[in-house]
Amino acid sequence: MSDSEEKTCNEDSKQPVLVLDLLRSILERLSFVDFHRARCISSEWYSTSESCLGVKNPTSPWIILFPREHVENKNDSCKLYNPRDHSSYIVRDLGFDLARSRCLANSGSWFLMLDRRTDFHLLNPFTRVRIPLPSLESTGEGNIIRKVCENVSDGSGIKIDNAVLWVDEESRDYLVVWNVASLFGYHKKGDENNSWKVFKPLEKNERCIDMTFKENKLYVLTVTRKVTVFDFSGDDSPVECANFPYFPLQNGYIYNPPGSHYKVVVTLSGEVLIIVAKVEPDPRTRSFFTVYKMDPKSLEWKMTKSLGGEILLLDLGVTVEAKVMKNCIYYSNDQFHRYNGNSLCNDSNNNGICVYHSRTNNVVQVFEHLTASSTILFKDARWFFPIFGGKWLL
Repeated sequence: MSDSEEKTCNEDSKQPVLVLDLLRSILERLSFVDFHRARCISSEWYSTSESCLGVKNPTSPWIILFPREHVENKNDSCKLYNPRDHSSYIVRDLGFDLARSRCLANSGSWFLMLDRRTDFHLLNPFTRVRIPLPSLESTGEGNIIRKVCENVSDGSGIKIDNAVLWVDEESRDYLVVWNVASLFGYHKKGDENNSWKVFKPLEKNERCIDMTFKENKLYVLTVTRKVTVFDFSGDDSPVECANFPYFPLQNGYIYNPPGSHYKVVVTLSGEVLIIVAKVEPDPRTRSFFTVYKMDPKSLEWKMTKSLGGEILLLDLGVTVEAKVMKNCIYYSNDQFHRYNGNSLCNDSNNNGICVYHSRTNNVVQVFEHLTASSTILFKDARWFFPIFGGKWLL
């Protein structure tokens, strides 16, 4: 390189520094949602966003609402709501038919979507990034999948029982696990074959009613109220690594209080909880959540009123650190009725997006206004933590 060329390069090298400082100044003044939109403008904006110090992850959960199919509205938009400052955003033109798809799970700002054609996708509504996953039909388990996919022309026949999602926000490594009847399917980023690996870990006549994922481990709660843990950290098939005694039965029988649902939860410290939830369609009607945790000495499930000062997002099945409103359970009534085809706001369902305090046994916040004042009909709502960069929740 000549002296003249070197001088020109050195002079030009000063210009990007000024540009980057200007971009950083702009980015750090934006709201969380606008920040995510702006960082997708170009590679320069994205790389600059990585060094922004003024943008932090929200300290309280947000709500995302998915649209119900409506002929007068586009079906590729969703609504985001931040209860902390009462701000709401409509994210449009996601390039994905949300109304004819179902959200099965989420991790941070990523959502696992299953469309009416039995195709899976990971969707980030902030960045509009979509990652295609293998089709449901690629498992090779023909009989089970045919049963699941009956009448899929409108999406109503796709009945995945349970699903979990884990995403590393920085590297975009991910793991997806879903369950249908006795079959479990899973897929990791980097898997060689573009198909779902399957395993059938449960004993005969057992069925999964809920599951959650934390630190490479899948916690499965069965219909007999037994919790079994499977380790996904290896390259081979997941292996059973722990199990917890059966939840107590009543008079030797499995007792399920009318209208109640059982959920498995893992706390920040790794404790396993079982939640018995009885949620009424109208949040003003009495609802309750009973929390049980394993006593390490007696190895029996004991009732507790506390979440250890943490908060629980019921859809995720994990607790997180509480910055505000400790010992609260964030839930949506519709998570118990996601295949009923109703909108979130109608005569029988006042959306039920609520916050419940486990110590006082009371619903302390209700968000009926999100659907009552909207021209868009919503079919589902989920609590989630938006994340900017790095590992945070799981």
